[in-house]
Amino acid sequence: MLSRYVVSQVKHNSYFLVGLGIGLWLALATVPLEEEVVACDTVTLAAPDEYEPQREERPLGSRGQPGRSVQRPRYYSTELGMRSGLLTGVLSSEEVLETRAAALNRTAARLQPALRFFITASALQEAPGRANVVGFTDTREMLKPFHALKYLADNYLEEYDFFFLVSDMSFVNSRRLTELVSKLSVSQDIYMGTIADDDTQYCTLEGGILLSNSVLRAIHGELDWCVRNSYSPHHHENLGRCVLHAAHLSCVSQVQGESYVSVHVNTAGNGVGGILTPALADAVVVQPAIEPSHFHQLLAYISRVYLERAQISITRQRGQATWSARRHPRGYRNASWPAALRDDAGLAAPRPPSRFDHLRWTRFNATHAFMPDDHRVVAPLTSAYKEAVHLILEEVSAWAANRWSAVADAEETGVVSKISPKDITLEEGAWCWEPPVALRYRLLLRLPTRQADGTANPRGALVQVEAARALGAARLAPARYVTESARVTLLLPLPLEHAAMASEFLQRYNTVCLQKDTNTDLIIVIVPRIEMPKNVDNSTLQAIHKTDNSTLHVMRNTVKNFTEKYRNAQINIFEAPDVAVPWGEGRIWSETEIQKHAARVALTTALPKLQRDALLLLSIPYMEFTEDFLNRVRMNTIRGEQWFLPLPFARFAQFANPLFVDAAGAKPTQNTGRFPTLAAPLVISFYRQDYIAGLESWRTNGGAKDVEAADILAASPLRCIRAPEPAFLVPPRAAPCTPCNSIAPPHNATTDPTSEAQSACLFRERDRGFPDLQLGARHALAKLLLQTQADLDS
Repeated sequence: MLSRYVVSQVKHNSYFLVGLGIGLWLALATVPLEEEVVACDTVTLAAPDEYEPQREERPLGSRGQPGRSVQRPRYYSTELGMRSGLLTGVLSSEEVLETRAAALNRTAARLQPALRFFITASALQEAPGRANVVGFTDTREMLKPFHALKYLADNYLEEYDFFFLVSDMSFVNSRRLTELVSKLSVSQDIYMGTIADDDTQYCTLEGGILLSNSVLRAIHGELDWCVRNSYSPHHHENLGRCVLHAAHLSCVSQVQGESYVSVHVNTAGNGVGGILTPALADAVVVQPAIEPSHFHQLLAYISRVYLERAQISITRQRGQATWSARRHPRGYRNASWPAALRDDAGLAAPRPPSRFDHLRWTRFNATHAFMPDDHRVVAPLTSAYKEAVHLILEEVSAWAANRWSAVADAEETGVVSKISPKDITLEEGAWCWEPPVALRYRLLLRLPTRQADGTANPRGALVQVEAARALGAARLAPARYVTESARVTLLLPLPLEHAAMASEFLQRYNTVCLQKDTNTDLIIVIVPRIEMPKNVDNSTLQAIHKTDNSTLHVMRNTVKNFTEKYRNAQINIFEAPDVAVPWGEGRIWSETEIQKHAARVALTTALPKLQRDALLLLSIPYMEFTEDFLNRVRMNTIRGEQWFLPLPFARFAQFANPLFVDAAGAKPTQNTGRFPTLAAPLVISFYRQDYIAGLESWRTNGGAKDVEAADILAASPLRCIRAPEPAFLVPPRAAPCTPCNSIAPPHNATTDPTSEAQSACLFRERDRGFPDLQLGARHALAKLLLQTQADLDS
């Protein structure tokens, strides 16, 4: 019974059991029964070094907008944060603008142009000429100081280090004020002036208030609070309260070892005559000054005090110099540099108004100038400098002879003698060129004197004379109007010796002119051969002519294709007649000689067929140029005035040697050539009319026939401009005097005529200095020579 039940279940579940068996078998067949046991290594993470730099991987940000430019300030001083020293503001009124304020403006001229007057103006347009007057429309007198501070902060906060605020009833000693500011450091907050007598610890406006840039910046941020809390009728209290709130400072009269002094005087009655004391020269402000005359009287007296102090200082320094003269080396006593050429004896020259006004004084004598520029210590006077010095010396000597017509030696007997300009000699001098004013001279002259016995005193008397050659009336120099719209005619002399180079020139002309600069013409003049072998048979000559004809056929087809492709293409081909040369056959010509002959023949052939006002560019077949070069040809060639002689950039031939290139054959990008200054002028530009006029003048004066165009133009009245032209390139040339026709000599010949002719050509090139031979840089050639010698020795 049980067996029957089992058999029935197997029959009903036979598919399940078969699948289960197959699955178990596959699992046992695919899974390995034994696995290799691998020991796990214990990894210990070291603690990161605190000072070891860690690299952070950050995703690259998006690129900036193409063509974005950085806007930089106009001046270096703005970018570097350099500021001027002091800006002065005067609180005034419209009623005294013509009287008291004008007097203050004149007596404080040393502070110009950093001087501003602030007024409450109802009609400021009535005085359009006052550039340093600022008017406020707010008529509340209590708020005028805050309007002035806001104006200074809005317009000049980034331009000045210190700001000085004062009333128009105060005389400002500008010399003492600038001296005080120059000794203070702007790194410290400064609220400086004369403390008021009402125990408020505020600076009085009449005595002047000096604020640093940082304090004014703090006030500018708290102006709203200052305006709301201004209730006092006295300006100094409102200002002091504002500074105390914004910068937390009280008024001080001493800071950084410097003292601020203001003097209160009584100007009623007889004015300032009774209160003048030398102590006023040490005060920054003297107040009150009510009348305009008070300002001028105070300025005159203080200036007198400064002059007296200067004289005392000069006397003291002269005594010190005399006392120390005995310690000087023998022969150098009382010597100084520059000797006797200072503005004031014993004092340094005054500081220029700005850092851009440092003018150079150049010392000189009758023959040489000392330190005339940044590269020479001494140089002889030449050309215009020598003429100018002799002219000024002649004029000054005549004036000195008239001025000191009789000179006496007071220490001797008082014998006098007349002075002749020829007897006056120049000890030394200095010139200074002030472009807007004049050419200034300071001359130290020696005047002749007589001793008691009537003989000449060898030392004489020294006098210092200042002279100036003022500029004349300004005039406009005429200049021609030239543009880049002139049509350039490229004249290509093509000798048959160089006919193979024509294809490269035409391809370059197609790229530069036909596709881009269409305002050009091309004239090709085919010049017959002048270098023909000697004593050759007819078959050899026929082979040479066949090669030439094939090359010309290819060139003509190329020109035809260009004219069909470009409708505006103007390309003409002319054939020059065969011109006999005086040297006959067998001569080997250098590349430059062939091109010079071809240029003469091409000009003779093409000039009658050109327009009268044509702009010609005499070219060579192997030149490389760009659009920029053609534009400079247009700009530098002026009809009736100027012709252009560009100096090409000639590439070195050293890179033909594998030593100077890398494995891939690439050459460096620097020191690949130079501008040959001695090369023949093969490429020039000029107007046809100018050349015709110069040629007629040349023939009239009996000039030679076989002469280059550059020599004819140089002899004409035209001006020549010669300049390096980086857009005009010359590729490396072949060895000089290479024969264009390599023909073996006959078997029965004892000597090689080609070798003899080549030697003669090399001798001619040697006499010219091989100007067209650009082998390479000297250091590169020296390196190659040393390495070659080392290889030969080894």
